[in-house]
Amino acid sequence: MSSTYDYVIVGGGSAGCVLANRLSADSKRRVLLIEAGPRDLSPYIHFPVGLMKLDGMHWGYEDEPDPSRFGQTMTWMAGKVLGGGSSVNGMVWVRGNPVDFDTWESMGCPGWGWDDVLPYFKKAEKFEGGETEFRGGDGPQHVGYQRSPHKLTDAFIEAAQAAGLKFNPDYNAAEQEGVAVCQTAQRRGFRHSEARAYLGPTKLRRNLRVVTDAFVTTVDFEGIRAVGVTYEHKGETVKVRAAREVIISAGALATPKVLMVSGVGPAEHLGEHGVDVVADVPGVGHNLQEHPIATMIWNTNESTFNMELTAKGMLRHGLDFVIRGKGAAASTAGHAVVFTHVSDDAEWPEVEMLFAPFGMVGAGAGDTDAEVLESAGEHDVTQMEMLRRPSVTLIVQNIHPRSRGRIELRSSDPHDKPVIRHTLLGDPKDIEILTAATRLARTIMASEPIKQYVTVEALPGAAVNTDQEWAGFFGFAGWGAQHPVGTCKMGNDDLAVVDERLRVRGVQALRVVDASVMPVLTSGNTNAPTVMIAEKAADMILEDAR
Repeated sequence: MSSTYDYVIVGGGSAGCVLANRLSADSKRRVLLIEAGPRDLSPYIHFPVGLMKLDGMHWGYEDEPDPSRFGQTMTWMAGKVLGGGSSVNGMVWVRGNPVDFDTWESMGCPGWGWDDVLPYFKKAEKFEGGETEFRGGDGPQHVGYQRSPHKLTDAFIEAAQAAGLKFNPDYNAAEQEGVAVCQTAQRRGFRHSEARAYLGPTKLRRNLRVVTDAFVTTVDFEGIRAVGVTYEHKGETVKVRAAREVIISAGALATPKVLMVSGVGPAEHLGEHGVDVVADVPGVGHNLQEHPIATMIWNTNESTFNMELTAKGMLRHGLDFVIRGKGAAASTAGHAVVFTHVSDDAEWPEVEMLFAPFGMVGAGAGDTDAEVLESAGEHDVTQMEMLRRPSVTLIVQNIHPRSRGRIELRSSDPHDKPVIRHTLLGDPKDIEILTAATRLARTIMASEPIKQYVTVEALPGAAVNTDQEWAGFFGFAGWGAQHPVGTCKMGNDDLAVVDERLRVRGVQALRVVDASVMPVLTSGNTNAPTVMIAEKAADMILEDAR
């Protein structure tokens, strides 16, 4: 392989893996994919129960003290491994709501409405239920229903219906609202990341080169045209050229930093750090969004998966996983899911809840209710531990937050992590919706048949009831869902960084393809829509080349 490629892709996360596959499908196109982390060889990545052993496989960014959370800071994970977020996330597969994408279109993103993006969701999927009007049947990404049955999951789904929610057999089809069995990115129980789904089939392609443990320092320009990148690999500095395009797919936290250290961003901010300005693009780094979350835990009189961490339990579930690809070892972050609205005038769901038949707490926490509450503010998933008593968890999420933040440079040194400024609960409406959602969660858990299995609410507990008490709990124990988006938003307003074809404004031969281009968050987990964005982007890139 020479040092010149048709396409150079910065970032081997979900979007980068999709692009590498689609752009290299024609052997005449030379493609280079550069990933800062290692290859996805750790067994903890592929066995779902290894989720809590993935410390070191994410960037571990820390944001600035958040005044809406009593000055606390929060860890923003961001995968640092081939596959990116899809190699370290909870494997829950949520496309979002059709209204999300029609909203994008109305915000100045023509061609991104629901009817436009549905074919790309289908193109990506190999759905367990087969191809339908709404689902894909022969795509690279395996998607199926969660493979860890438990009687408390069934009881939760029935209780949600008793509380007034309808059962939804497929929340990834035309209708999202209701209670449902979670859909997951798994293949026979193993995690099916984009590295496995999209890069796996490309191993014999000689026109695709994948370089890992390679840190991109800058995008290189000649005038305003992106002509390649500079990266560090095994102690050496390497320059490569892109004959057609450079594509940044480093994620919503790193992509704006790469652009800014390369001279593309708000001119005044770049000048403060001594960065030569290639293009004054004011919106780079702005519009940061994240889903705020509250965790609730109930103790039960029925054994849950966290009680199976015994020699006998591990043997039984290990055999079940090996033989059938099912059981506790295949557990994902959610086993059942609720999408619903809590405001009378809401046009689409405002809330997502993920139910799991196990309880988790911060590392080193004890087992009393007071110790569980004390650990509630610690949410690095790779540092969490299972409770030592039967318990279930509900992760309650506001899926359309109004709070916004931004990414800034710490210095002109590309090795410095970005400055993350974000107030998770900065808008009173966000707290209002989260409060209504947690009260609905209590209503569900007080409904039959799950009510008969609940002994006590362990988190936050009976002491939290009033609006003020809920706001205090969220401020102490609220956290982000690891769904950052929006920092290089698509659109046509003054803060838009890319146009509807994801081309960076003010420069040539440079695109951004990842979650940072979303104008607003989708209704739920963000990996599936990121895959869709990359699928659609690949078609647009090839169309423009022709």
